[in-house]
Amino acid sequence: MKIALIGTHSTGKTTIIKNLAQELNAIGKKTLLVPELARFCPMPINEEAPLEAQIWIQENQRQKEDELYEADSILLCDRSTLDNFAYMQRVANNADIHQFENLAVSHMNSYTLVFKTQKLDLAAKADGVRSVDESFRDEIDLKISNLLNKHRIYYYPLPPTIDYKVHVDFILKKIEQTAPQCVLPIKLQNRP
Repeated sequence: MKIALIGTHSTGKTTIIKNLAQELNAIGKKTLLVPELARFCPMPINEEAPLEAQIWIQENQRQKEDELYEADSILLCDRSTLDNFAYMQRVANNADIHQFENLAVSHMNSYTLVFKTQKLDLAAKADGVRSVDESFRDEIDLKISNLLNKHRIYYYPLPPTIDYKVHVDFILKKIEQTAPQCVLPIKLQNRP
């Protein structure tokens, strides 16, 4: 099973993924994680990112997922090819990036489940890596939503809350509904 958590930056994806991985590991599910690869990009990211940086991120996303995926595990991806493409789309100017869009969209079929964070009316916390500029975050959020709609990609919007436990529980329920062989223990289902 492969799960992607998508959305604009600074909306809690990394924290949700880490909490979800802890929950799954605690109940004995083999869980692997693809981190947000923009953080490892050797070129500038955020508003200053050149097209080459976004290509690097896109290619490394697919490569890392292929490298880590194991049939008997749950692979959690902090981003997907589609939201990475939204950043690429922003910096492309007049460059022909249709091939990257096609690759990003076709790769979305490799995810069993896709969840999108919602950008709330909260200021982003500076982490020293990602931009906290609200207009930039809004622009990326809109681009991701437009791409999801344009390509009719099925996803689950996460509840509009900053309570990560609510997000994790929501995702766990969808995992169980999607893959009955991934039945979660009763103690997890009925926890307080």
